[in-house]
Amino acid sequence: MNIAVIGGAGRMGRWLVRYFSSRGHKVIISDIKMNEARTLAKEAGVEFAENNIEAAKTGDLIIVSTPIQVTPKVIHKIVPYLRKGAIVAEISSLKTHLVKDLTQIAKSNVRPLSIHPLFGPGTRKITRRKIAVIPILNAEAEKKIAKELFPEAEIIVIDAEKHDKAMALTLSLPHFMNIVFAAIISEEDLKNLKKLEGPTFKLQLTLAESIMTEDSALQASIQFNNEYAFHYLNKFLAKAKILEKWIANKEEEKFNTFCNNVQNLLSKDVDFTKSYENMYRILERS
Repeated sequence: MNIAVIGGAGRMGRWLVRYFSSRGHKVIISDIKMNEARTLAKEAGVEFAENNIEAAKTGDLIIVSTPIQVTPKVIHKIVPYLRKGAIVAEISSLKTHLVKDLTQIAKSNVRPLSIHPLFGPGTRKITRRKIAVIPILNAEAEKKIAKELFPEAEIIVIDAEKHDKAMALTLSLPHFMNIVFAAIISEEDLKNLKKLEGPTFKLQLTLAESIMTEDSALQASIQFNNEYAFHYLNKFLAKAKILEKWIANKEEEKFNTFCNNVQNLLSKDVDFTKSYENMYRILERS
């Protein structure tokens, strides 16, 4: 299969380039960072294109791995140059705003595919890793394509609205919490703190620092472009304010009741009782 990766010099783009080239596909990449894309193409043994149209026009599969806010524009620009029946896939972490655009391009005799790899570019193996498929025209057909492209992964079909609401909780909120944590920790004597770290701090610091390696523009898009993110941010801050008040006034009974209620709710999760052991398994593997 001829596969074009637009935005191939980005972190996820690089992962896609290496993933598909390692499976014997003919890969061509383009990126506005032309020097980086040219260097990557040479290192990975794939082709380099001077622009997105050149990369896309001979592709059986064109994967758009660009920032969320420019993805629709990139897609519409390349579509007139694609061969009939080509698959146009995008991998953005937000989907609601893209459904209309992807539905529209199907009128140009190309096949839209909206997927979201629920893992980062540091992933080495995708066995049991999850990839979301957001149906555009035919859920079963699009799920089948995704499974053919990523046979080792678990494919999950979910509509755009439910996907974006879930991302507000699984992506936007955790990133926000870790940005704040990182901001506080960065002002302290981190070297000394690491000498005294326990498992909770070690995991939290690793998570926060890994998140802070992301480009600030990506961080901003995760917070600003998800229409559901602000709702959960407000909910988080409201609960934090209540806890702050109880701690300041030493209202231990209210604090304990709150924690017990949360524990009872979380206990409905089948993995809840294993969480402590799982934390140490993660640490032992590091």
